[in-house]
Amino acid sequence: MIKITFLEKDNKIVRIKANGHALFAEKGKDIVCSAVSAILVGGCNALTNHKNYQIVIESGDLTIDTLDNLNKNDEIVMRTILTQLMTIEDSYKAYISVSKEM
Repeated sequence: MIKITFLEKDNKIVRIKANGHALFAEKGKDIVCSAVSAILVGGCNALTNHKNYQIVIESGDLTIDTLDNLNKNDEIVMRTILTQLMTIEDSYKAYISVSKEM
């Protein structure tokens, strides 16, 4: 299962962390893993000021941490990433979970 956690402060998403594997299908045919990867990497590429983030990708796991205040565009990007991941979770609950860090 892919586990996505996110952290909000002052109504802004300041961390998104993804780890694990969906195991929906064999490697190369796993549409859940492909969708999650595309959303996360595409979202990271859409952030306008990469100096404001610590982005770590290791063994298929990814963490985006905000280091400074988000500009309006990046707030929208972070919210869009989370919304897209939650949409996948709605259809594939056995393979991905999204939860808020407390």
